[in-house]
Amino acid sequence: MTMKIDESKNMPTVFVIFGATGDLMKKKIAPALFNLYKKGRLPKLFKVVGVSRSILSDDDFRKRVGEILKSHGSKEDEVFRSFLEVFLFKSGQFDNEENYKNIAKYLLDIDVSWGVCSNKLFYLSVPPVHYEMILKNLSSSGLTLPCSQQGGWTRILVEKPFGKDAKTAIVLDNLLGTLFREEQIYRIDHYLAKEMLQNILTFRFSNNLFEDSWHKDFIEKIEIRLLEKIGVEERGEFYDGIGALRDVGQNHLLQMLALVAMDNPSSFDAVSIRSKRFDVLEKLKMPSVEEIKNYSYRAQYEGYKNIKGVKLKSETETYFKILAYLDTPRFKDVPVVLESGKRMREQVKEIVITFKHQTPCLCPPGIHYKNKIIFSVEPQERISIRFWSKKPGLDMEMEERELDFLYRRDGERTQYVEEYEKLLLDCILGDQTLFVSTDEVQAMWKFTDAILDVWYNDIVPLKFYNPDTDEARESSGYIEEYISSDNL
Repeated sequence: MTMKIDESKNMPTVFVIFGATGDLMKKKIAPALFNLYKKGRLPKLFKVVGVSRSILSDDDFRKRVGEILKSHGSKEDEVFRSFLEVFLFKSGQFDNEENYKNIAKYLLDIDVSWGVCSNKLFYLSVPPVHYEMILKNLSSSGLTLPCSQQGGWTRILVEKPFGKDAKTAIVLDNLLGTLFREEQIYRIDHYLAKEMLQNILTFRFSNNLFEDSWHKDFIEKIEIRLLEKIGVEERGEFYDGIGALRDVGQNHLLQMLALVAMDNPSSFDAVSIRSKRFDVLEKLKMPSVEEIKNYSYRAQYEGYKNIKGVKLKSETETYFKILAYLDTPRFKDVPVVLESGKRMREQVKEIVITFKHQTPCLCPPGIHYKNKIIFSVEPQERISIRFWSKKPGLDMEMEERELDFLYRRDGERTQYVEEYEKLLLDCILGDQTLFVSTDEVQAMWKFTDAILDVWYNDIVPLKFYNPDTDEARESSGYIEEYISSDNL
């Protein structure tokens, strides 16, 4: 067992999950909660109330959760069985206001049985199309009102995408704002909870080795890429209305950029870190139509249109590459390459910082030795520093060497479960550091909207590539060629 939850924060809590029989519960929420339970990190008085249209009893729901945990490798023992007892279930349609009144009464009964006013955490584990309906019914039923003036907070967890563009994001935020203050709203981008991304801040600001050279005078370019071997598979209908840029570019890639480009927050608290992330995102330079036309690329893998739920004439991109810039004193004129794609030849998720070569450079004619720092999320979690050294021998020959910090080996973590374990605990504890603020959401949409508007006016034509190859990357290579030339 690890360190127990801080007793000062050990408030009785009820966790209400809308969409409790969906994929998110199976893949992430249930196993993450079980890990927290085994580590003693959940409040002593804790209940999970699943809400779904399915007709299930409490025992049916517990059995379903048990099967989920077994599929993740858990054994049925005393701890396993005691954990299942925290689960309760309420059937009902999301559009039925009476159902919400019944849930409110149900939660009141739990408080009465405990003899306290408990904290309430509402999780919208549903497609975004249901958000408005659920939020309005939460409001009209009084479910989100504190049960006393002395104690009992209410918070809400929502999954990305946070809207489909800046306009719809504002609509969603306005809805959330009718029920909650910003400090009560927890917007999930699970990438922020990845250990390697959290490590970027420690690497930069807890060591003084590189920070003095972490700016435009020393850094030549920043590359951020999320390349996946998997395709769209069973997500056809959802993905076809989103596309790669909205799916991972507007959120994951830009949040990764914020972490490597932000100024020293002076503190690791949520307010400081989120403020510094926003300072970067707000300064994303808005590209002109001509810049988007010349220095962005979008493509779709062959066979994508055959996936169930995808339109026959779909113009949705499954790969993109974008050249971006930050209008900040620290990184002004430093090119940033943002790249992501599905059905790629290899799985690579990383941030590459390339440093400028020395002038004058003790290099062979036509060759420039450049140092790189690579933050790798997959296939392995590692930080690599690439530098140059003399080869052993009589001649003055140079070779690239690597100083490598392997954070963890493959198989030492369960993808997604670990991130959600951290996110759920932070939400219970009231720590918003790894959650996205409304200001960040608006800044990210402002940048991606500019690109999407040009793309979908067919100014940047959709290309095609063979799956499981580097074809798309090679076809978009002119962007790297441009930034390596004297055009900069």
